[in-house]
Amino acid sequence: MKKINLLLSSLIIASSAYAQAPKFVLFEHFTQASCGPCATQNPAFEANILNANLQTVRHIAYHTSWPGVDEMNAANPTDVADRVTYYNVSGVPNVVLQGNYKQGAPGAMTQADVNAQFSMGSPVKIEVTEVDNGATRDVTVVVKSVGTVPAGTYKLYTAVIENPRDYTTAPGNNGETHFPNVFRKMYPSAAGESVTPAATGSSLTFNYTYNVDPLWIAANIKVVSFLQNTVTKEVLNVGTVGDPTINYSLSNPNTEVSNVASGTATTFTLTTGNTGAVNEDFIYTLTNDAPADWTSNFSIDANNYATTATITSNAGSNSNIVINVTPGATRGIATYTLTVSSVANPNSPVMSKKVYVISGVTDLIVNNSGYVGDGTTAGSAANWGTVFTNGLIAANNQGYASTNDIILQKAIANAATTGINNVYYNVGWTFPGLTDDVALALQDFMDAGGNLFISGQDLGWEINDAATSTFITPVKTSFFTNYLHATYVADGGTTNSSLNTVTTDPIFSTIGNATINNYYGGTNFFPDQINVADTSAKVIFKYGTSARIGGIRAQTADYKLVYIAAGMEMLDSANSGEILKRAHDWFYGLVTPDALNELNVTLAGMGQNYPNPSNGFTSIQLENIDQNMNFELIDITGKVVFTKQVAKGANRIDLSTTNFAAGKYAYRLSGAKGNSITKSMMIK
Repeated sequence: MKKINLLLSSLIIASSAYAQAPKFVLFEHFTQASCGPCATQNPAFEANILNANLQTVRHIAYHTSWPGVDEMNAANPTDVADRVTYYNVSGVPNVVLQGNYKQGAPGAMTQADVNAQFSMGSPVKIEVTEVDNGATRDVTVVVKSVGTVPAGTYKLYTAVIENPRDYTTAPGNNGETHFPNVFRKMYPSAAGESVTPAATGSSLTFNYTYNVDPLWIAANIKVVSFLQNTVTKEVLNVGTVGDPTINYSLSNPNTEVSNVASGTATTFTLTTGNTGAVNEDFIYTLTNDAPADWTSNFSIDANNYATTATITSNAGSNSNIVINVTPGATRGIATYTLTVSSVANPNSPVMSKKVYVISGVTDLIVNNSGYVGDGTTAGSAANWGTVFTNGLIAANNQGYASTNDIILQKAIANAATTGINNVYYNVGWTFPGLTDDVALALQDFMDAGGNLFISGQDLGWEINDAATSTFITPVKTSFFTNYLHATYVADGGTTNSSLNTVTTDPIFSTIGNATINNYYGGTNFFPDQINVADTSAKVIFKYGTSARIGGIRAQTADYKLVYIAAGMEMLDSANSGEILKRAHDWFYGLVTPDALNELNVTLAGMGQNYPNPSNGFTSIQLENIDQNMNFELIDITGKVVFTKQVAKGANRIDLSTTNFAAGKYAYRLSGAKGNSITKSMMIK
């Protein structure tokens, strides 16, 4: 069970099809000077997110009227209450990122979230200036449309904030004395100002005057203004006094993920421009993490550049950019990042766009990007992603690569999963373990024939426990039942400390039993108790000698599924590696239910090849071949690379292996009755 209080979180991929200008990242933070968890979590949020991203992040802290006393709320409770109601905030601390992108505890917000939002860009640019008249201040907010603004109902909110507000004695009972970006007043009112965005290239100007309250520290006062879609709650952009001058623009690419074979070129197109009033020099740089034998370059208006170029851009002009990538023989997923910065304004934040190329990948490890469950540990499931990598290495898989759920969604949406046979989804103990978008993407992948391995504690609780989980959605509940083929029984506890194989299962029974370690420490031990949801699913692991179920597998006409209700990181490396290897081999048919009797047929006898490993030639002994049969040699990707007819009564297969690449192979003998037997061999 999730033990951090009041962590409501949802991941929504914001609409940014028309993005051009840099999008500053807005965190609206609900906190309180008498809230114990606030004192625990706020300092790390300020250090790791706010102070680490001074150029790109903007922050407003609304102090609520509960759970105790807080004079910062008492100064203006009405305006704060309106934002509390707008976001349906029921507890603190609670942070809302960009209006609708993510909502949860301060510890739920990551650097990856900041990077993703800033890189999206925005069709509007907000410029804020302020004139100090002493007791009053005049504010001018200019909202310029640099691209086509999506249809919607918009409001402009202009907030007066005090940064910081420091006390010598804590104003509440949680001990906090330092408070950044304290909300003071909203203009023109808490309801904001209705806005119809201007046409592309045009601007709207808004003027406000406010009184400086004597209780405020005047030197610490400034305004933050943001444009928000009132229906979707998406914040299109935000501006504040002192923002750097940013005149460059960079659109989103036409597609974000491409999957091509080795030696096949692929391209991505973008638009860049100068939204300013004068000509300006911009620096464009293309970087990547691709294998050494991949090649790439980019062009601006048909002029080619290898990695960097300084271009003079005329005021109000646009240019076309093409990123060109050709993968080499090395398999993998590569990220290509195009950045743009200003020569004249070097202190402006760099804007970037990322595209991804997949080549030769057959097995994809997906590390969930949600936050670690204790709410304080930095990072995501990638923290222990090597557990999955080591498992596929143990399986001698040559075509694996690692990514995260956000890129997986993009790949499936861009029809870029061709050739990917299996996904290994690493949830561990992260929240949300699945979002609606991820669940729907995985459904599409599985419906198209892809296999799924998924593991993580509290996943069943998160999706199904209506009494205590705030992460339940109909989409995820349906996915849990119909694609994970599971039902949720109970939240896990310390009695679920051993993952024991079901001895009657023909796939996993020989693995042996595994100790489930308290990987996250303290009381953070929650391997769920689950059950099968239908007859296509079979129990493969139980907790100890009890009847409590901790793992299932399922097979349909479209896919195979393995679901382990503890995280792989919670097991000893030998156990986790063997479970992953066995799932991998089952997905590829390298291990089959030889003794299953599900087919109720008599299997022919097929011995182990000799010599093994083979070095040019090997033989396989046969017995009881009472029918004509088919022999297949299968490579590590699941591709059948050789077939041979075996006549009734045959007693041996001689196989030349000189034309096959070195590595692990499976060989299978099957008959017309549907009976088959599979074993593995090595070829030098």
